Amino acid sequence: MDHLEAQSYIMPFIEGKLPESKQLEFVMHMKNCNSCHDELEIYYTLMTGMQILSDGTSPSGNFRKDLEVRLNKIEHKAKGRRSIRVSAFTMITVSIALVMILFYGQCLSWVYAFEQSTKQSVQGDYYFARSLGPSIMEIDDRVKQSMEIDEERSESGERTEMYERIRGYRELEEYAKDLLLLGGRITHEQTTAD
Repeated sequence: MDHLEAQSYIMPFIEGKLPESKQLEFVMHMKNCNSCHDELEIYYTLMTGMQILSDGTSPSGNFRKDLEVRLNKIEHKAKGRRSIRVSAFTMITVSIALVMILFYGQCLSWVYAFEQSTKQSVQGDYYFARSLGPSIMEIDDRVKQSMEIDEERSESGERTEMYERIRGYRELEEYAKDLLLLGGRITHEQTTAD
């Protein structure tokens, strides 16, 4: 605030009509500029004296002290408003930052879920082997056992009897049914995943 602007606010200050947006600047200028402060003191003494004479009240006698008290009150009030504005701005900024962090975290979660679903659809057998692993392992174990028994018999020269061949065919039939069921489960899971 320059001298001319500060002097233009002297009368509004004395009348109590100084705009809130200019109060702190006005007070700081009056405290730092001796010539403007002297002019304010002259006008304040003159206007307050005239007011006392028109009201018929007794003067306090120390206009300078009254002026300083009034300037200090306005300064304190203006700084309080400014600190409230600063703290409100800080709270809003922190709130926006928190919302952005939470939104960013949610976005990362969505991206991760999308990547996982894409991997599962692309990997196919690997995904189903992982989710249907116990069923596949059980079938594989039965087939391996059957193959080992057949190899042992063929190495030892034993002839496979008719009832053993029938049992082998029945095991193959069970194996085929289990594979069909497993294929149905895989197809069902794949269609529900899409």
